[in-house]
Amino acid sequence: MSSEPPPDGSPLAMPIRQAELVVRNAKVFTMDRARPWASALAVSDGRFAAVGGHDDVDGLIGPQTSVIDMGGKLVLPGLLDSHSHAFEGARADLFEVRLSPADDIPAIVQAIGETIGKKPGTDWLKGAGWAATLAHDLAQPAALAAIDEVTGARPLVLRDSSHHSLFANSAAMRAANVDRATPDVDGGSIIRRADGHPAGLFLESACGLIERAVPPDTAERRRSIARHAAAMYNHFGVTGFVQAAASESTIRAFSDLDRECDLNAWVATCIAMDTILTPEHEGIGPDVVARRHSYRSRHVAVDFVKFFMDGVPGTRTAAFIEPYLVSGDSVSPHPSPSYSVDELRDLVLPLDAEGIQVKIHAVGDRAIRDSLDAIAAVRRANGASGPRHSIAHLSYVADEDIERLAELNVAADLCPPLWFPNPILVANAKVLGDERGARAWPVGDIVRSGALTMIGTDWPIISSPNPWPGLAALITRQHPHGSVPGVFRPEQALSLEQMLPLCTINVAKCMGIDRETGSISKGKSADFIVLDRDFFVIDPRAIADTLVLQTFFVGRLVCES
Repeated sequence: MSSEPPPDGSPLAMPIRQAELVVRNAKVFTMDRARPWASALAVSDGRFAAVGGHDDVDGLIGPQTSVIDMGGKLVLPGLLDSHSHAFEGARADLFEVRLSPADDIPAIVQAIGETIGKKPGTDWLKGAGWAATLAHDLAQPAALAAIDEVTGARPLVLRDSSHHSLFANSAAMRAANVDRATPDVDGGSIIRRADGHPAGLFLESACGLIERAVPPDTAERRRSIARHAAAMYNHFGVTGFVQAAASESTIRAFSDLDRECDLNAWVATCIAMDTILTPEHEGIGPDVVARRHSYRSRHVAVDFVKFFMDGVPGTRTAAFIEPYLVSGDSVSPHPSPSYSVDELRDLVLPLDAEGIQVKIHAVGDRAIRDSLDAIAAVRRANGASGPRHSIAHLSYVADEDIERLAELNVAADLCPPLWFPNPILVANAKVLGDERGARAWPVGDIVRSGALTMIGTDWPIISSPNPWPGLAALITRQHPHGSVPGVFRPEQALSLEQMLPLCTINVAKCMGIDRETGSISKGKSADFIVLDRDFFVIDPRAIADTLVLQTFFVGRLVCES
């Protein structure tokens, strides 16, 4: 994906006689430091031909120009999501069992039965969304028996809401040839009954034992899923996202759509380097990295990879310096990171030398520290001018490690948007202790440290790709819909002006497309959104309910409410 400006002599460098679209009477917050505010813009050949006042655009209006009077509405650059599993979220929305973190075993059984009623057949059933706190109940024989009764011989896999754990029915375990004799795998656990037989619950990389047996989607279905992912994001004003753990099949689907001029978003694809979230048969690892250039297209970037350094606190698989307060279900009270510092260094070194950006999943303070130590070793070996790598989540980063992010040119990729009172933080505190649990999400400190900071939804870890509730909570540190009272770490709140770069220009920088998008600036791709409310005059809590009236991508209206 090129971010170079148009060369002299290209159509974009020539004088523009007539714009295709002119927007007037708007309140445009551009995210361009050279000109933060404007009232009008013009679009030609999919790019901003002018940004400023009415005098700047009126001379570009001709007989064929579409002129829109915005009536003073707020216009922003299209938002960018720094971390998502958008393909998986769209597939779930179209085809899978819909679960909620509030579901108990009977509710899960009911949801499975309803899905079977709507989608009868013998093909695999998939779904996601159960809470990690339900893991103990799902590991009991009664749960497997109840789910087997409703599914029969039809294989079923259900990921938890974090997607780091998986429940499989007996038919799925038989199809995957997983039984009492199946050994555990590095970086994962098979939860077993007292007699040694798998209980149906799999953690971290052990999920791959089941996922490898799931039949792949057809190419046409994958294209429809990719198209749906972009459309769902467009509805919420998002015109670009990072697919945070991509298989070769997924990358191909986005690339094919783009080459057919049917992809309405910028996409950066992080090639999965392990099977924690991505089945091996879909194409992962070094071989795909070597083939990535064949999938590069106008709006699809491919120079990214993804490693997992740990798991999540809910299943006690996130790696912390101090042990968990409680353990059980065959899970260690003090798990180690997936890689040692030296192992991670050796994995990142050749990628860094090739200019490939590495995204590292790290939630616990030890996993974060070890990731930074590994990147520091890479910088010493390869020099400091290598690509900007990123650490995803950073939920429990130690205070003393925050300043290392900017020092090492490591971007802070913060997600999922749970920096407000919510049940997951409460559940984490039960296994971490109140003091450690209260150290989560120091977003303000990270921004003030000078680190390039960006935010993502982590959809479908969060059930919707809607970014607005999480954005509101960055300012208020309150539950965006008031479901849980209180304020979580109010000293970490951001101002509106601090918040907006985290979902626009900062993400563009990390995606390598900041010369193309991320701000409303002359010459950039005409990606912008029109909102139903003015953030600069309303109570920040009202940002959570924002409606996007129009979304434009490369100058085309791609969604209208």
